[in-house]
Amino acid sequence: MKLKIDFKSFEWWYWFITLIAIIIGLYGVVEGFYLAILISIIQFIHFTISSGFAALATQVRLVYAILTIIALFIPYNIFYWILLFGTIMVVLFDRCMIEKVLNSMPWNKNVKPS
Repeated sequence: MKLKIDFKSFEWWYWFITLIAIIIGLYGVVEGFYLAILISIIQFIHFTISSGFAALATQVRLVYAILTIIALFIPYNIFYWILLFGTIMVVLFDRCMIEKVLNSMPWNKNVKPS
Protein backbone atom coordinates (compact mmCIF):
# COMPACT_ATOMS: atom_id res chain seq x y z
CA MET A 1 0.00 0.00 0.00
CA LYS A 2 1.32 3.42 -0.96
CA LEU A 3 0.83 6.62 0.98
CA LYS A 4 -1.69 8.89 -0.74
CA ILE A 5 -1.59 12.16 1.17
CA ASP A 6 -3.10 15.04 -0.80
CA PHE A 7 -2.62 18.40 0.96
CA LYS A 8 -4.38 20.20 -1.92
CA SER A 9 -7.65 18.28 -1.52
CA PHE A 10 -10.34 19.76 0.72
CA GLU A 11 -11.66 16.21 1.15
CA TRP A 12 -8.33 15.12 2.62
CA TRP A 13 -8.40 18.05 5.06
CA TYR A 14 -11.91 17.14 6.21
CA TRP A 15 -10.71 13.61 7.01
CA PHE A 16 -7.44 14.81 8.57
CA ILE A 17 -9.23 17.21 10.96
CA THR A 18 -11.72 14.45 11.81
CA LEU A 19 -8.80 12.14 12.57
CA ILE A 20 -7.22 14.70 14.90
CA ALA A 21 -10.59 15.27 16.62
CA ILE A 22 -11.04 11.53 17.25
CA ILE A 23 -7.50 11.27 18.63
CA ILE A 24 -8.21 14.19 20.97
CA GLY A 25 -11.45 12.49 22.08
CA LEU A 26 -9.68 9.19 22.72
CA TYR A 27 -7.04 11.08 24.68
CA GLY A 28 -9.80 12.00 27.13
CA VAL A 29 -11.16 15.32 25.89
CA VAL A 30 -14.78 14.48 25.02
CA GLU A 31 -15.12 17.68 22.97
CA GLY A 32 -12.92 15.97 20.38
CA PHE A 33 -15.75 13.53 19.71
CA TYR A 34 -18.21 16.41 19.35
CA LEU A 35 -15.85 18.08 16.88
CA ALA A 36 -15.61 14.84 14.88
CA ILE A 37 -19.42 14.68 14.75
CA LEU A 38 -19.66 18.32 13.71
CA ILE A 39 -17.09 17.93 10.93
CA SER A 40 -18.83 14.77 9.72
CA ILE A 41 -22.17 16.57 9.52
CA ILE A 42 -20.56 19.54 7.74
CA GLN A 43 -18.95 17.13 5.25
CA PHE A 44 -22.30 15.47 4.63
CA ILE A 45 -24.03 18.80 4.01
CA HIS A 46 -21.20 19.99 1.76
CA PHE A 47 -21.24 16.83 -0.35
CA THR A 48 -25.05 16.78 -0.51
CA ILE A 49 -25.01 20.30 -1.95
CA SER A 50 -22.08 19.75 -4.31
CA SER A 51 -22.65 16.14 -5.46
CA GLY A 52 -26.25 15.35 -4.64
CA PHE A 53 -27.70 12.94 -2.11
CA ALA A 54 -27.37 9.84 -4.29
CA ALA A 55 -23.61 10.29 -4.86
CA LEU A 56 -21.45 7.60 -3.27
CA ALA A 57 -19.23 10.22 -1.60
CA THR A 58 -22.32 11.75 0.05
CA GLN A 59 -23.53 8.34 1.22
CA VAL A 60 -20.13 7.65 2.79
CA ARG A 61 -20.28 10.95 4.70
CA LEU A 62 -23.82 10.20 5.90
CA VAL A 63 -22.89 6.75 7.20
CA TYR A 64 -19.72 8.12 8.84
CA ALA A 65 -21.68 10.93 10.55
CA ILE A 66 -24.22 8.43 11.85
CA LEU A 67 -21.45 6.15 13.13
CA THR A 68 -19.74 9.02 14.98
CA ILE A 69 -23.02 9.83 16.73
CA ILE A 70 -23.73 6.19 17.60
CA ALA A 71 -20.18 5.83 18.93
CA LEU A 72 -20.95 8.36 21.69
CA PHE A 73 -23.30 5.85 23.29
CA ILE A 74 -21.07 2.78 23.16
CA PRO A 75 -19.02 2.17 26.32
CA TYR A 76 -15.22 2.31 26.46
CA ASN A 77 -14.96 4.18 23.15
CA ILE A 78 -14.60 0.86 21.31
CA PHE A 79 -16.44 2.19 18.29
CA TYR A 80 -14.25 5.30 18.15
CA TRP A 81 -11.18 3.06 18.04
CA ILE A 82 -12.67 1.35 14.98
CA LEU A 83 -13.46 4.74 13.43
CA LEU A 84 -9.91 5.86 14.24
CA PHE A 85 -8.47 2.94 12.29
CA GLY A 86 -10.78 3.57 9.33
CA THR A 87 -10.04 7.29 9.30
CA ILE A 88 -6.28 6.61 9.37
CA MET A 89 -6.75 4.39 6.32
CA VAL A 90 -8.59 7.19 4.50
CA VAL A 91 -6.10 9.91 5.47
CA LEU A 92 -2.93 7.96 4.74
CA PHE A 93 -3.90 5.47 2.02
CA ASP A 94 -7.18 6.78 0.53
CA ARG A 95 -8.89 3.46 1.37
CA CYS A 96 -12.43 3.53 2.76
CA MET A 97 -14.22 0.41 3.93
CA ILE A 98 -17.55 2.24 4.16
CA GLU A 99 -17.24 3.13 0.47
CA LYS A 100 -16.46 -0.46 -0.46
CA VAL A 101 -19.53 -1.72 1.41
CA LEU A 102 -21.82 0.97 0.00
CA ASN A 103 -20.50 0.39 -3.51
CA SER A 104 -21.72 -3.21 -3.32
CA MET A 105 -25.26 -2.22 -2.34
CA PRO A 106 -27.96 -2.77 -4.98
CA TRP A 107 -28.97 0.89 -5.14
CA ASN A 108 -25.39 1.82 -6.12
CA LYS A 109 -24.99 -0.51 -9.09
CA ASN A 110 -24.99 2.44 -11.53
CA VAL A 111 -23.02 4.87 -9.32
CA LYS A 112 -19.31 5.24 -9.97
CA PRO A 113 -16.93 5.25 -6.95
CA SER A 114 -15.53 8.59 -5.84
